[in-house]
Amino acid sequence: MPERSGHALIVGASSGIGKALAERLALRMSVTVMARRLDRLRELEPLGVSPVQCDVSDSASISPAVEASVAERGKISSLVYCAGVQKIKPIRILKPGEIRDLLAVNLEAPLVFAGLFTSKRVTTDDAVFCAVSSIAASRPEPGIVAYSASKAGIEAMVKGLAREAAPRRAVAVSPGWLDTEMTQAYGNIYNAEFKDHLTKSAPLGIATVGAVVECIEFLISPAARFITGEVVRVDGGAAL
Repeated sequence: MPERSGHALIVGASSGIGKALAERLALRMSVTVMARRLDRLRELEPLGVSPVQCDVSDSASISPAVEASVAERGKISSLVYCAGVQKIKPIRILKPGEIRDLLAVNLEAPLVFAGLFTSKRVTTDDAVFCAVSSIAASRPEPGIVAYSASKAGIEAMVKGLAREAAPRRAVAVSPGWLDTEMTQAYGNIYNAEFKDHLTKSAPLGIATVGAVVECIEFLISPAARFITGEVVRVDGGAAL
């Protein structure tokens, strides 16, 4: 096995983008994965990945979990925030508690991680923070108003963090619709007709989890060392 360089912390790695990214980065980096479901994370252990249980909706649990990962594997060189929840409901019937739960995971938690990211005790001087946003941040639609607002907040955070955390970098990827466990939970909405329409309307068709992972891998690499504060759209042209 080749020597591993750098320590990547991937938050929200039990499925989707986070899990696929962990599988890819584990080939060349020391990787810590973090999520609420420890059983899911342990599926990655054969790759040499270190699992840390953390429910990011409980903001008080974040700092101890990050400190534990640093104590085990050293300072973090790449922090990738992939955790996210979606609630598809008209805003008129979205309950305050549902809004709080969504914002806790989609915006409050990444802000807490961003604060830890700026610490010299936690990250290397050339560390990169990468957040997973969504084209919903710039193209909000009925039924996902709160979700869209949370992703718009993520993109504002990345731009501000890029200035405050320098020389550390902060970037984001903005995927279009992806076929993941989260979207599969809304099969009545994201049905075959929806997928067929999106495939035909997007110039390059529906983007894949793999394409998003490849973009993240580039953004956290030295090849992107002069890219910061940017949000890169990966949607097959769906937002054009």
